[in-house]
Amino acid sequence: MSTPIIPSHLKPHVAPQHYEDYTPTDHAVWRYVMRLNLHTLQHTAHPAYLEGLKASGISTERIPDVREMTANLSRGGWGTVAVDGLIPGVAFFDFQGHGLLPIATDIRKVDNILYTPAPDILHEAAGHAPILMNPVYAEFVRRFGEIGAKSFSHRAEHAVFRALKKLTVVKESPFSTPGDIAQAELELAEARTHVQGISESNEISRLFWWTVEFGLIGDLDAPQIYGAGLLSSVGESRHCLTEAVVKHPFSLEKALATKHDVTNMQKELFVCESFEQLREALEQYASTMAFARGGDHGLRKAVDSGALSTLVFDSGVSLVGAPDTLEEFGTLRRVRLKGPVALAANGRVIEGQGHASHPEGFTLLHGEGLNEVLAQVRFDETLDWVEAGLALRGRISEVQEIDGKRAIVTLVDAILETADGIERFDQLDLIAGQIISAFPGTDVEELKVIPEEVVFERIERPLTPADPLFAAVREMREGEIDAQRLSELIDVALSSLPEAWLLRLELLELTEDKAERESLLLDLERLKATSAERAQLIERGISVLELVH
Repeated sequence: MSTPIIPSHLKPHVAPQHYEDYTPTDHAVWRYVMRLNLHTLQHTAHPAYLEGLKASGISTERIPDVREMTANLSRGGWGTVAVDGLIPGVAFFDFQGHGLLPIATDIRKVDNILYTPAPDILHEAAGHAPILMNPVYAEFVRRFGEIGAKSFSHRAEHAVFRALKKLTVVKESPFSTPGDIAQAELELAEARTHVQGISESNEISRLFWWTVEFGLIGDLDAPQIYGAGLLSSVGESRHCLTEAVVKHPFSLEKALATKHDVTNMQKELFVCESFEQLREALEQYASTMAFARGGDHGLRKAVDSGALSTLVFDSGVSLVGAPDTLEEFGTLRRVRLKGPVALAANGRVIEGQGHASHPEGFTLLHGEGLNEVLAQVRFDETLDWVEAGLALRGRISEVQEIDGKRAIVTLVDAILETADGIERFDQLDLIAGQIISAFPGTDVEELKVIPEEVVFERIERPLTPADPLFAAVREMREGEIDAQRLSELIDVALSSLPEAWLLRLELLELTEDKAERESLLLDLERLKATSAERAQLIERGISVLELVH
């Protein structure tokens, strides 16, 4: 199967991987997590994940090159794109809807090895990619992307996204202070106070979280793991199956009503019966969305978003613009859209109805009563119509049909009068028909907004004193072990790098000398006493080494 093509409007989100910037410590983090996860997941992960991990060609030894991943995933009809951390939800889903897995290419710090709130290559490549080799699940994720890309956000959620992205960057930056993190957390909390209600994008994100990210499958009392957030986390992959986590039978209603926390391990999870059950639930939710329902519901969702949207009418017209305000006059709705605005049909801009004709915006008048009138008026007649305090007058200069249906009635010298005053229009276009769909963005290629090219800020992690030692250990592990050089590395680690627990585990893996092993194990016991989290990481790392030996 061919690799999916990246749509032009998504290309600005694609970032270079800068593979050469990964440090020896970064590769050691990847190796530790992958080895530990394989040890943990061989009996607890869904078989599709373990089979897919082999088929995907992802190595446990080093961070994958995103380009090489595409070569392997293309056999299942998928591709990969490197992105710079957190990207807008609509873009994230849109990539997946086109069969492209967005991969954040940063990797977590050693300090965040159990869990990181920031998307990283461990989560994306080791969590999401392997199970996409299963065709049933892959189609479910692709369909999720199509539906998620049509979900409306609230205006205030755009600020929440910016604050959340800042927090994830600050938490993973080697230069951040505790004060920087606290300030970023405050900014996120403040942004969230302005969000009212639950938007479609919020609901679809919850459904994604409780399924694709943190889903369990099978028997409620002995489930298997399929969620990428669980599969890629050495902490949650084990924690999720303990009694500390409440397991619910999967329910669409309950999943949509359950908030999720991206900064901590989960306290409750959902267990589905099968991937087919997930597909049915996804389609059930999709039927409630504005793109499927249209009508007043869809119109309000578009106005609440305040962003570029498409309103599709059963007359064949699509109105593409950014709805700003909505006023009600009985059954009539007056919606003001910010410019530029265009009218389209059959995937193309209607002649004379492009951005050049509506650069400053558009006034949409829509309602049952007005539609009845528009179905009857004729060219060169005078329209004089009143409803619930709104009066509309003007001469009909054109009646336009699309595919045999009355679509646009144009008034000239129009007057729109309400209690707030009088507006005059040289030309006012009235769209006939009912709204049958509403969704963010547009399907009309020539109207798609291509974001400005993003300048990606590279934050290079400085090499640490441990990096040369990690590099030397890797060289010996992949070549021949020099016993004298290995002894020197162990001496340097024990004397000069008192916090380097991961390095000690890698040295312990190589040495066969009894005295050196005892010295390393004794020092690891010291490090275990410094924190419960470190104790867990060291104990689990040693358990894997014991299996290898």
